[in-house]
Amino acid sequence: MSGKPIVFLEDIADKLEETMEYWEQYLNTATGEFVAISDGTYTEVDEELLEKIDNSCDYIRLPNQYDIHEYNIMEDFAEEISDVRKREKLFRALNSRKPFRHFKDTLNYTGLDDAYYSFRSLAFLRLAKEWCEENDIPYKTREKKGFK
Repeated sequence: MSGKPIVFLEDIADKLEETMEYWEQYLNTATGEFVAISDGTYTEVDEELLEKIDNSCDYIRLPNQYDIHEYNIMEDFAEEISDVRKREKLFRALNSRKPFRHFKDTLNYTGLDDAYYSFRSLAFLRLAKEWCEENDIPYKTREKKGFK
């Protein structure tokens, strides 16, 4: 590995959970620092930061909400539920007009919210690990909560 700083997967996973439409996040591979930049839709673009990112090889864009596909994470979770009724309710929510809202409501109603958020956290850690490996970013973890 190069002289790049080692990043924690948990920090990257946290950034992935913070993804928002109209914003991009980057890791500065020279410093290990994260930066976020608006696309200008609702907040002015930081032109100085944008120029810095564009003129440097040190910045790598983190996955955004379009890369993450949280809907797939919700589907994967629903598939793992052994209780047939609860699983059916989750899939019904996913196939509704407002799947994200109905899925969250169904999680709360069925008592699966804690299980889902643990599952989701592990999914974000896996995404962070894949991203680091694809981009040759040295990483380590702070904790070992069932993550491989």
